[in-house]
Amino acid sequence: MNLEQIQEEWENDCRIDDNHLGEASTHTPNLHAKYLKLLVSVRLRLTKTRADYNLLRKNKFKYYRGELSREELSSLGWEPWQFNKPLKNEMDEFLQGDKDLIDLNARVEYLETMYYTLESILNQLKARDWQLKNAITWKQFLSGM
Repeated sequence: MNLEQIQEEWENDCRIDDNHLGEASTHTPNLHAKYLKLLVSVRLRLTKTRADYNLLRKNKFKYYRGELSREELSSLGWEPWQFNKPLKNEMDEFLQGDKDLIDLNARVEYLETMYYTLESILNQLKARDWQLKNAITWKQFLSGM
């Protein structure tokens, strides 16, 4: 599931029918389970992607320094670095401009956004019972009870 799908799902799931507040209250645990499952899944993907990024960064560092063997280069599918080794103070610039690292970092950022969105949804669900109780109290007040 991607971020847009999560947002669309929440847009549908967050609606509360004023005429069925009791059912909405009993549906809250199901929604919590649904979004918690998604949160855990995204968290695991995020952890794996961060690890992949760190490994790729280490390999790119070695690549630009010319420290990878021919076997390592062929297993990674990279051609040998044909230019001068960057100085230590230049290495961050090389790594920040590397397309593979940029792409993987964008994936990490996307997953972090998904994780934040799901955390926000779960926080909203935590407050849902309180909101439903207030809605019921308000309806009772309006009906003169």
